Amino acid sequence: MKITIFTITLIFLIAFPSCTFAKDELVMEKELMWWAINGQSGDSACFQLIYIEVGKDVPDMRDELQAAACGLTDGKYSLTLTGSPGTTVTFFGNYNFKKGNGFLTIRKKDDQKLWLLDLTDFPAGQWHTSEATDDSGAFESFYNPSPMFEQQVSSIKWGETNK
Repeated sequence: MKITIFTITLIFLIAFPSCTFAKDELVMEKELMWWAINGQSGDSACFQLIYIEVGKDVPDMRDELQAAACGLTDGKYSLTLTGSPGTTVTFFGNYNFKKGNGFLTIRKKDDQKLWLLDLTDFPAGQWHTSEATDDSGAFESFYNPSPMFEQQVSSIKWGETNK
């Protein structure tokens, strides 16, 4: 009987790992700008995913990037975010949560995974609401623009920040 229970538990853990070990996280993808690296077009030989646990502030993204395979190469960010409604994160274009080089605040409105492919496609200086789609959850955003912000995300802070 103990072997049967053990076997069923093991099968469950293997077949459904996301149910047993799921945790909320931010996954940032850095799309490398290959032309900026070698001066010509072509496919990048490097693919970067940066995993950040919800609630873990990152004052300096260089620490996260150096641990990744591609290091500090140029690139634009996109992201996915899981978490409960009200989960709020701010991306800063400067280190140590400084707002001098732009920032983007995102607040989730539902439990659905949020997919954000363009970090700058929002009206400037005002709250904007994006409704849920088949591909992404609903969220609110506040964007304070800066040139090349989508390439210069330098720190991440969780929770509400003053505008």
